[in-house]
Amino acid sequence: EATTPDEANALLAEVWSVVEKNGGESVLTGSDFARGVNIAITKWPDANASMKTEVELTAKGLLEFLSAGPFMELEEWWPIWQEAMSDS
Repeated sequence: EATTPDEANALLAEVWSVVEKNGGESVLTGSDFARGVNIAITKWPDANASMKTEVELTAKGLLEFLSAGPFMELEEWWPIWQEAMSDS
């Protein structure tokens, strides 16, 4: 846990080096102050790269993941949702 800005910057640099090493590309990063959590949306070359990064960051104690999984834009998932609703 960082106690100074310099320590926090060093930890963040380490996090991003692991993400970039595994092919991750940051799309959006920010804070959800209502829940007290940080959120990052990252593009990955494949699901294995995402999982490998999650395991590495957790094992190094750099991040604790509350939720991780695929993100789909509305244009992509809306047709899937509509088809599923039509079939039910």
